[in-house]
Amino acid sequence: MRVLIPAWHYRARVIVQRAWGWSPVEELVLLHLDASPGTMETVRARLGLRPQVVGATLARLMQFGLVELRASPEPLLSTSPIARQFLRSGRPLPERTAEREVSVSLVYEPVGRSMLRRRDVDLQSPRDAGSSDAVVQFERGEAEENEETMAARVGDFLSGALRPGEWLRGVRAVSSRLSRQHLVIDLADVRAGLFPKGASEQFVAAFRTSAATGVPPLPLPPEPKAVPTVETRLAADDLIVGAVDHLDRFEAIVDRAKKDVFVLSTFVAAQNDPLGRERRDRLLDSLARAVKRGVRCHLFFGTSLDKDLKHAAAMEEVRLRLAADGSTRGFLLVHRDPVRSHAKFLVADDGEDGVTVVVGSCNWLHSPFSAVEVSVELKESAAAALGIDLLRAIVVSLPDAKRSVEILRILAADLRRASQAAGSRPGRSLGSALTRLTLVYAADHERLLRRAAHEARTRFVCCTNRLGAGMVPLVFRPAEVAGRRLADVRVLYSRRAKPVSRGRVAAVRDGLQGAVDVIGVRDPQLHCKFLLWDDDHVVVSTLNWGSQTGSDSEPLDEVGVHLEAPGLATKLLERVEALIKTANG
Repeated sequence: MRVLIPAWHYRARVIVQRAWGWSPVEELVLLHLDASPGTMETVRARLGLRPQVVGATLARLMQFGLVELRASPEPLLSTSPIARQFLRSGRPLPERTAEREVSVSLVYEPVGRSMLRRRDVDLQSPRDAGSSDAVVQFERGEAEENEETMAARVGDFLSGALRPGEWLRGVRAVSSRLSRQHLVIDLADVRAGLFPKGASEQFVAAFRTSAATGVPPLPLPPEPKAVPTVETRLAADDLIVGAVDHLDRFEAIVDRAKKDVFVLSTFVAAQNDPLGRERRDRLLDSLARAVKRGVRCHLFFGTSLDKDLKHAAAMEEVRLRLAADGSTRGFLLVHRDPVRSHAKFLVADDGEDGVTVVVGSCNWLHSPFSAVEVSVELKESAAAALGIDLLRAIVVSLPDAKRSVEILRILAADLRRASQAAGSRPGRSLGSALTRLTLVYAADHERLLRRAAHEARTRFVCCTNRLGAGMVPLVFRPAEVAGRRLADVRVLYSRRAKPVSRGRVAAVRDGLQGAVDVIGVRDPQLHCKFLLWDDDHVVVSTLNWGSQTGSDSEPLDEVGVHLEAPGLATKLLERVEALIKTANG
């Protein structure tokens, strides 16, 4: 008897990089030439090295552009501007790297979560199964594998198979292929102890049971996902507060980029929309400058509520504007299908070795930049990599986004490797504080808000753009729990969603009997969505706490970042209060 179980066949080319650093002799020669330019003979004499060693060392340093020949006023070897930049800044010298591409053809089976080489297994269509074969079909509602999940599995599979000094940098998503298949297992082989090479212990146990009972095995339940958390460092100005601050920061980040810029905005404004046009023009002009410099600009929008294709049409208008001079081929990757998420992102390389990630409330391609927005800027390697992972998981669902997904994966891999090379602790920078950063998925928001209401000791403040029909159980009941213990409990909002009336909000406020300050702010509009408690806890989010809920089945529909650092909540609240006070005289 044979059993055909569901499986996923994944074919791709993966990028394997070998990296190696600099020897003490190479560093010694470089430092010597930086302090005292000279010739091969002077280097040999002063450092006491053999001529062959000096010659080979100088050849390598010149090959990588760290040493150059200065012709005037006399021929001398000296450090290049690039080398001096690294030496003066105290940064480590750039690693030497070499890349190769490897083809993989792997099969993932969910019964034992094994990754198997295609050449070691048999695949067959259920249509060709014999009368005595048992066929297990794909179940409706079963978790789908995709480019993101399979690329991660490839990384785990290859981690122990690479040469010393090599690491998996990424997957060529543009050439990958993922298909549903059925894996054939002969129970006679199972009884004889023959299993595919690389089969997991769960796979072996499941089929031994099937061989004994004749009942096909069932897939393992989905693995619980760990909540991503890292330690990073944030300075006070890494919290971006206010419309003008967001626009200025966007321009600065995009103007620094040399390779890639990614923008995800829930909505996209039409080019003839007069509201905030002048400020949006500044944003689009910065993207146009980037494209002209040869920077790839990847543009996405999120909303699935686009029945008349208004936002898709507006995104096409953006593309036409940025492509107006006709020199943008290959540099504009504009996606006109929604990613179905309320998240907002800006990701760009910093022109050197790092990447900046901004996540928060600002609809970059739609905002008139007049409301109060709050976002967080992540620049340290481990934190930025986490933000990139989150954006990649959101956009991977688009079939035409494979190139963007591939670049995001490589960016995150490079950052993680840089973080590991720098040590397990994040680097220190002036004015920054050690910060614990945890991602918050859609359904986690409500659980976190209720937890904060019980744990808060001095302060509990929730800011939501809208109050909706579910405002009482979503926000006011938890706030009341905190308000019975604390003196400072506030809910800030600007808009009411139908069918909530002003009278309904007033009635809820009266029913709370002073336990919660319900504060409506009309000018400036609060488009920001944040939760803070005590002095140290801040959640910067995309979720309208007072009108929306998150679902476990759609974890990326809303995203947030929970930050815990000394005094961070106090600083954010002071800045938001200052903007409100300024606007109201």
